[in-house]
Amino acid sequence: MEAEDIAVSILEKLGYMVLEKRKPIVVGGVKIAEIDLIARDQGGEVLAVEVKSGKASVTDVRQVFSNAKLLKVKPLLICKGFSDASAASLASELGVRYILLPEYYLFTFEDFKEVSREIVYDLLTMYLSLDLEEISSEEERIVEAIASSNSFSEASSKLNTSEEELGKKISNTSVFRTGGKQGFNQLKLRALLVKNRLDSKKRIENIERKLDGLEKKIESLKK
Repeated sequence: MEAEDIAVSILEKLGYMVLEKRKPIVVGGVKIAEIDLIARDQGGEVLAVEVKSGKASVTDVRQVFSNAKLLKVKPLLICKGFSDASAASLASELGVRYILLPEYYLFTFEDFKEVSREIVYDLLTMYLSLDLEEISSEEERIVEAIASSNSFSEASSKLNTSEEELGKKISNTSVFRTGGKQGFNQLKLRALLVKNRLDSKKRIENIERKLDGLEKKIESLKK
């Protein structure tokens, strides 16, 4: 379901009547903008409605105000809040009415894609910026245990330690520090990524050792 469809449902539940969707603004025969919704409130006042699936910025506030002015109606924002104090202050100053979506749960496909991008970015950043030289043998053991387990208790059992003690060790292990609470599946995913890097490093080191040995044999044959 699109953000606009959810906004229509919310407006109707609040007693508004939705008159048009995606109303074009035409000046001199040229389309210069588009209003998400045109609605009428309980008092009969017509509103130009701008729908934001996220938080509204100063630019969003100015846009809905300008578009409403062109249509000679009142502006209304439907959003999850304001991106900063300046946006909220400008909305108040310009008389832009708003409905805050935290009161209604709105999670669109666009939100899902944004959250997914952030998760992938976080994991890739951790993976690519990982300094393997800083990982101690103890931390490597923790990574191995979590990567090969299906639960927190199984990992602690493999390390012969209590779950409480393992939790403390994890909080002090750089590869698991994210600033937020993590479930076991998140920990395991991180552990698998780190283990992949460690295994790759070991394979490369093994190849380098073999190449060094081969070079020495070649040198000895030349003599």
